[in-house]
Amino acid sequence: MRKTVIRSILTIISIAALSSVSFAQDESSAIESRGFSLGMQFGLSDLWGDVGTKNVIDHYTNNKYTDLLHYMGGLMLRYTFHPAISARLNLNYGTIFATDEWNLQKAKKANTLQDDYVQRYARGLDIKDNIFETSLTFEFSPMRLGSYNSRAAKANGQVYLLAGIGYFHFQPYSHYTDPVTKVTSWQKIYDLHLEGDGFTNMPGAPAAYSLWQIEIPLGIGYRRDIGEHFNVGVQWEWRMTTFDYLDGVSNKYIDPKYFDLNLSPDKAYIAKAMYDRTWIPNIDKGGMPVGAMRGNPGNNDSYSTISIVMYWKFNGRGSNWWQ
Repeated sequence: MRKTVIRSILTIISIAALSSVSFAQDESSAIESRGFSLGMQFGLSDLWGDVGTKNVIDHYTNNKYTDLLHYMGGLMLRYTFHPAISARLNLNYGTIFATDEWNLQKAKKANTLQDDYVQRYARGLDIKDNIFETSLTFEFSPMRLGSYNSRAAKANGQVYLLAGIGYFHFQPYSHYTDPVTKVTSWQKIYDLHLEGDGFTNMPGAPAAYSLWQIEIPLGIGYRRDIGEHFNVGVQWEWRMTTFDYLDGVSNKYIDPKYFDLNLSPDKAYIAKAMYDRTWIPNIDKGGMPVGAMRGNPGNNDSYSTISIVMYWKFNGRGSNWWQ
């Protein structure tokens, strides 16, 4: 499945590149007039949180990253106010994923158990989020701010910047292995409150959080006009959030007795099997001691996409209005 998707994306890029050569168009036809366009995007998605690697290089270069790629895509309605400024209404759906297993290579090379790579790998957590997002973003093409007759403004290929505001819903899952049957499956973790978040019967419990959150999308892209109506490009978009539980990890290991005091027996059973999955045993507890840090509450989580973007531009009001 992963190879099929990657081949499809490469096919789209190849067709776009060949089409750009075959169209003999006046460069000025690429200057967008006021009006609407309909688009779509599809590409790889990534989670940036406490679970996973500490830096971007380790995230993409570890030998486990391509084993389980995740994707996001959707539709866009776009309106061009000026050839340099457009607004987009976006609707996207997809999944994001991270796992502490990505640290295995570097953990094997570490000299002490206190090394960050060892600690992350030993934590043994993973996370998958189903994401639905809607956002309003603005595109800014700086090369088209100049004169209508300038070579940069009439170029078919344009770099653009992206910024806006959005709202998204997420549903977090993590792998759960039943202690008795040893069967492993994806388990929803929001209702398990693995760090005691929202517990009423627990002193100093972290605050509860919502599955609906605000995001600030920021991005950069490159698109190329092919004919008068169609363009295709590549875009990187980062969604900054205002909270730290996108990966279900932010605070401390709690005393497992609070699961029994705050959850139903079935949920408490699952939560006690999932909240601490470290493989480095503690002499006294058999796991991480109560109060040890499970994540870093000082850094909010985020997620990003690298996508192929395509638009179909409808007939507008002509190009002369902005000269």
